[in-house]
Amino acid sequence: MSNLILLIILWSFLECAYKKIPIYEEFITGVKEGMHYLMILFPSLMLLTLWVNLFSGFISLIGTFFIRFFSIPLDLLLMAFTRPISSQTSLIILKRIYDHYGIDHLYSLMGSILQTGSDTTLYVVSLYYGSIHLKKYSYTLWLGFFLDFLSFVFMLCFYYLGMIS
Repeated sequence: MSNLILLIILWSFLECAYKKIPIYEEFITGVKEGMHYLMILFPSLMLLTLWVNLFSGFISLIGTFFIRFFSIPLDLLLMAFTRPISSQTSLIILKRIYDHYGIDHLYSLMGSILQTGSDTTLYVVSLYYGSIHLKKYSYTLWLGFFLDFLSFVFMLCFYYLGMIS
């Protein structure tokens, strides 16, 4: 992969030399434009970083209570929190549960229930409502989060009622 990047850079230099384009001035112009976009995007990126750090602290705080009260692994709680945001993240967590406990273990079955019973709510709302330019999505968002929570509750009910084994 690094050789491919090196070839692309070399090709760019050769093309600029062939077309007699001032490489240094174009580079400086590109850096100035990049800094302009960085200053526009920086507040939202900083907020996202802060949110992720606060979220991880919240998960560790809730996780200690969760493990003591429900006596199931923290990975299932992580799946419940990340599934409405990212399907790939929850699949990675589910694979980690499969690798650690095995496919036929009770926790793996609970993770499968959580994975199939919930949806990536934020992705669905942003994609479908964004494609038709509809701004009134609050009821759909709350309903999606409620159904994600309901799948988590059903998973716990199946666990405590012994409906999965």
